[in-house]
This record gives sequence, structure tokens and C-alpha cells, in this order.
Amino acid sequence: MANHTDEMTYSFEIDNFSQRNTIFRTPIFSTRSCNWFVYVYPKGDKISKNMSLWLKVPDPLLRPLCWSRQTSFRFVVVNPSDVNSSRTLKSIDPIFNKGQPFWGFRTDLSLSKLQEGNFLVNDKLKIEVYIGTISVHGGLDPHVLPEKKKETVCVNGFQVRDSQVKSAKWIFETYPETVLYIQPRDPQLKTAYMNILLRIYEKLYNSPLEKLTEGELSNISKGLLDLTQAGFKLEWLREKLEKVSLERKKLSGYEAQAKELEKQLKSLELMMCNLKAEIKLKAER
Repeated sequence: MANHTDEMTYSFEIDNFSQRNTIFRTPIFSTRSCNWFVYVYPKGDKISKNMSLWLKVPDPLLRPLCWSRQTSFRFVVVNPSDVNSSRTLKSIDPIFNKGQPFWGFRTDLSLSKLQEGNFLVNDKLKIEVYIGTISVHGGLDPHVLPEKKKETVCVNGFQVRDSQVKSAKWIFETYPETVLYIQPRDPQLKTAYMNILLRIYEKLYNSPLEKLTEGELSNISKGLLDLTQAGFKLEWLREKLEKVSLERKKLSGYEAQAKELEKQLKSLELMMCNLKAEIKLKAER
């Protein structure tokens, strides 16, 4: 069976991942006239304590007798800080039917592994779904949802989201050397690297200084190293990181001084309060 899973079918994010103890289910989505949904056990099911992911056909009991569909599919658990560390889980032509309406994976990805591997950003986990050619028996879905409109635009050979087009064009026009020598040719890998680049750009150019932590700046530095190893020319962005890091240290110093002054002020207020109470007590005698 020929299968093509180069184009992403669907992607979703799970908020507050570390706090979730129950099943997470995506909305129904469609591809090639077939409906699907994904459900995730963030901290495992009764068999495993690690995350598990499953692709399922909706309403299997309401379908025609002896229905089935066969396809290859894969999940990509995205690591936004290091694209090469993203985890791919790939099936081999499973058959979905009334007796087996779902297929998937029990992973070795525990919550601690996801946290230590920097898969979680603001306690949010991103997962991509790729579904290949589908062989259908027993009819297509009677109520197929419209396939989600692609929200990416090609800019200089890179797929970027609509909201990122302006930033991407600015980078290509201001620093055209940035992508002249990149090594990856795989479209998915190129897109992943570009997402990292744009995320770093947004952080360094548009995030308020007080919201940038030492941990975030460290992750940005690591991301720049990964991009540089892939062939990106990012001296301009490295200089921006050094400037932002210096400004953040200065701000941290000011914040420390402000906290110390606030502490001293509270101490003085307490002394004044005690003095007033003492004066009042003496006046009443």
C-alpha cells in the first residue's frame, strides 16, 4: 500500500500538560474524506505510566457493516528547543475497523523526560499528526468536516504561519545571508528550523525584558547553536542576544535594588508604627 505522509494533516497543543491527569481528546478533523480524532493519556493509562497517543475513527458502531480503512500515520511530539530531539512515532499500515477503531502508541515519554528534554514550553506540549493515503472499504464518512485551511505561506522556500510572514520577510530582507548555507533539504526539517528561528526572533525583539528569564535566555542560546550547526548565519541574532542579556542583567540589578529599598521602607514604616503606638501609650498615662 502506497502511503504519503510528508504533509502535516493536523496539529494541536495541550495546555497545562503537567497538571493533566485525565484523557485529552482533540476535535474531529478530516483528511481525504475521512474523519478522525486523536486522544492522549498525558500520564499513561492503566498499562503504562508514560504518555500514550491514539488515532481513532469517530462513531465506529454507527458505520456500515464490515467497514474498514487502512493507512499509515505518524505522530511527532515536537521539541521546540531542539528539532532533532523531536520524537516521531510511526505506524505501518494498520487497519481500522469495527473491532479495532483505534491505533496508536504507548511511549517511553514520562512527564519528567518531557520536562528535562525541554519539550514543554510554558507547560504546553505540541503534537503533529501525519496521515498517509487511505484505502477505504464500506463507504466514506457521511458527514465529512471541511479540511482545515492551510495557515502557512511560502516565504523564500520556507513554510511559515500567516502571523509570521512579516517577521520572516524582515529577516530575509535585512539579513539575506541568514539562510544561504543551510544544510537541511527536507521540507519538514526546514520548517521546524524556521519555526525555532522565528520564535527566537520574536523573543529577542518583541518580548518585554522583565518577562525574559535566565532559563529562557539559556534556551535561546542553545537554539542559536543548533541553528548555526544546521548552516544558518546568525551573527546578527547572537549580537542581539548578548545585548538583551546585558540589559536583562542591568534590569535584574535595578530590581534587586528596588526590592531592597522596599524592604527598608517596610522596616521604617514598622518603626514609625511602633513609635506612634509608644507615644500614644505615654500620652494616655
